[in-house]
Formats: sequence, structure tokens, C-alpha cells
Amino acid sequence: MLTTETIEKAIEMFEGGATDSDVAERTGVSPAEARAVANALYLGETERLLREVRLAGVLEAAAQALRSGRGLIGDGAGDVVREIWNSYPGAALKTGGTQQACTGELDQPRTLKEE
Repeated sequence: MLTTETIEKAIEMFEGGATDSDVAERTGVSPAEARAVANALYLGETERLLREVRLAGVLEAAAQALRSGRGLIGDGAGDVVREIWNSYPGAALKTGGTQQACTGELDQPRTLKEE
């Protein structure tokens, strides 16, 4: 499974000339995950990949809390939404006739008519 640590290690290895199979074997990720890191590195999208892996960790932690019956304590749901916004800057979230433009910060929802 990809983590920020394995991505960083894989990047170092690729920059040192390692192959996909070398990276998969030495980091414990699947060959497909090693190829995903190589593609992100080649395309200059490593920051996006790291953001998405961090988001996956947040979502997994939230899912575990909900499965255990603990729920999301405090502003846990807000934290999850903020993490999504941070992972996909420039995206817009649509809910119930309003659209929330993503600026990486919490904005006031605007109706579609206001845009």
C-alpha cells in the first residue's frame, strides 16, 4: 500500500535509476503502485499523488471511527471536507442547489444564481 514514506522512497529510487520491479521489491508496494509513482514523477504530479495518498489515510481513519461506533468527534466531518478541498484545489463541491468553490479554505456557500 502506498504511503507518503513509500512514495518518497520510490521517488529517490527512480531518480537513482531503479526500475519498477526494483522499487516494488524494495518498498513492498505492488508493481502497479510502483508504476503509478513512476508516472507521477515523469508527469511532474508527485505533489498531487502525495495529497491523494494523505487524503486516503484521512478517509480510512474516518471510516474506521464510524465503523467502531465512535463517530467523528468534534469537527471531524469538517476536517474530512477540508482535507478533500486541500487535496483537490480548484475543484467545486455541489450540494442541494448550491456550489461551493474550493479555495482551500472554508467559504460561504453561494447559490448557482449568484455565480
